[in-house]
Amino acid sequence: MTVPEKIELPFLHADYQKDLCVLFCRWQLPVDLGQFRDGYKAVLQLAIYKEAHFWLHDLRLRNSSTADQKQWFTSTFAADLQRALGSNVFIAYLMSPLQHQQLLNDEDAKKHAVDGSGQPAICYYTNEHDALEWLQECRHRVAV
Repeated sequence: MTVPEKIELPFLHADYQKDLCVLFCRWQLPVDLGQFRDGYKAVLQLAIYKEAHFWLHDLRLRNSSTADQKQWFTSTFAADLQRALGSNVFIAYLMSPLQHQQLLNDEDAKKHAVDGSGQPAICYYTNEHDALEWLQECRHRVAV
């Protein structure tokens, strides 16, 4: 299988910025469960190819994750991610202030939170600069 240098799907654009060591994933529109899975699987393949451990997912144009999407991410994808890249994976989610507030108020999201025990480290931001700063701090703390 040939792995592309970047991902161009109708609902997701992703590319690796070598100078920053960050895999940028920009979701372009709301997605259903199938698109959600396809997007994350494609991102994982690109991350494996690029050995990318630091990801920025821009969710500002995407819908909030459903319970099924959260369940698939935590029960299936996180394990696939760990097998492929190990435990040193850091994901910064960029979201709108409204999405961030909804996340803070969502009890279901708290139940499906990634706990850090072999799972990717995840933080949520409403500012891209802050998200990139966190990823760079993580990069300097760990050697992958």
